Amino acid sequence: MAGKNKKSPAGAKKNILLVAMLLTSIAVLPTTVIIFVGMLPTVVARLTDRSRERTRVFTIGFMNFAGCFPFWFKLMQGGHSFEMAVSLVTDPFNVCIMYGGALCGYMIEWGLSGIVANIMIQKGRNRLEFIKKTQEEMVERWGREVTGDYPLDNFGFPIESK
Repeated sequence: MAGKNKKSPAGAKKNILLVAMLLTSIAVLPTTVIIFVGMLPTVVARLTDRSRERTRVFTIGFMNFAGCFPFWFKLMQGGHSFEMAVSLVTDPFNVCIMYGGALCGYMIEWGLSGIVANIMIQKGRNRLEFIKKTQEEMVERWGREVTGDYPLDNFGFPIESK
């Protein structure tokens, strides 16, 4: 049959990677619980970020991970048990700190995008002023004809003014 669908090697690799990730997350279940609950704001950022570069996801994700890291470290020091992980993620103060890291990421992204936008606007205005100044110098040097601002006849040729 000519129209048979064959599985691509890339699809098989993705499935193998997915199974390996699932088995690993089960093997380190307490860490998975901390990371899953703590990194939910990053998942939301990934689902809502429509930009091609995904800079928002990186900014929020790294700051969110920084908020989760102390609790993962506490879990490692406390014996890496499932009960310890559940007690860490059910404490509202701990979750607020984890999500506070994500909030810092949102604030950094929001603040820097505003600063960058203002810098770009100012660069554009400076460039426009430079272009206008250069045009004025050209008019002084070569005359008004270089502006292209003179009357044309019906065929598009300039009408000579006397």
